[in-house]
Amino acid sequence: MTVVVLTRRTTCDPDYDDPREREPVSRIIRSVLVVSLFAAGMIIFQSPSPASAAYCVGIYRIYYNSPGSDTGSNSSLNAEWIQLHNRCSTSRSLTYAKIKDAAGHTYTFTSYALGGGRYVKVHTGKGTNTATDRYWGRSWYVWNNDKDTAYLYNRYGTLLDKCYYNNRYASSVYC
Repeated sequence: MTVVVLTRRTTCDPDYDDPREREPVSRIIRSVLVVSLFAAGMIIFQSPSPASAAYCVGIYRIYYNSPGSDTGSNSSLNAEWIQLHNRCSTSRSLTYAKIKDAAGHTYTFTSYALGGGRYVKVHTGKGTNTATDRYWGRSWYVWNNDKDTAYLYNRYGTLLDKCYYNNRYASSVYC
């Protein structure tokens, strides 16, 4: 015959573990965890601020060495361009956004929005602005034929993108 003796452990016993006494702590930990995750979710899912609203738009390509000799003709100047791409599905405002080169030549967009998935070229020379082509209006070249850096800033001066090239034997670079 086997006799089983049941004993009750007490809090003095080193192996004492009563799940009922852990429950209030577990509830507190769960509550803190849920509140923390909720707060993190609020930060992650907030709508973008104006400073980050144009993050979808970046420099796609620079055609820095127009074909033929650099004569300074308007057609030669307009064969030099920088192209931006909106990688998002919705339109993004580029109003007052700026494109600069390393020497500080600056193009500022006037009232303009780039449609979702669309591209826009900013030509160095003169022309009539359209949805897909904008014109800097310069009478000489902006982009160096050997190396340069293009910068894209939003209306608040925050750097959105940059593209560097260093190849005198090519005419363009994809960024």
